[in-house]
Amino acid sequence: MPKGFLTEYRLELSGMFVVLFSIVAIIGIVGVFLEEGLPSYLAPLKDLTEPIGSWTYWMLVIGPLGLVVGIWWLYDFLKKTKKLSELTKTPSKAKFVRNMDDIEYLAWSLPQRFEDDVLQKKKDFGL
Repeated sequence: MPKGFLTEYRLELSGMFVVLFSIVAIIGIVGVFLEEGLPSYLAPLKDLTEPIGSWTYWMLVIGPLGLVVGIWWLYDFLKKTKKLSELTKTPSKAKFVRNMDDIEYLAWSLPQRFEDDVLQKKKDFGL
């Protein structure tokens, strides 16, 4: 059964969320706090907030929240891939079998290519 879109493209989406919501947070901060006292070399930032108008307050709230979600999603993905890599790189069949529950859960929660790698490792060990 194919995995969902959010599972398959988790790394790409989380990276996109981090970039997008960083920009939204910067626009919100500039629009709410720095618009009046902006130095002359940062004047182009004021041009970013003019078309948005009073929505900058919403951007100030939504930007950091989305940024936290994107960073957490990226961190969780990287943590799971690192743990799965550590668990599957073992040359010992006994250690692999002992950690089979964790390996299968991690492979299930990550994109299909990781599950395929685990299936190949099982085949190599004769499981």
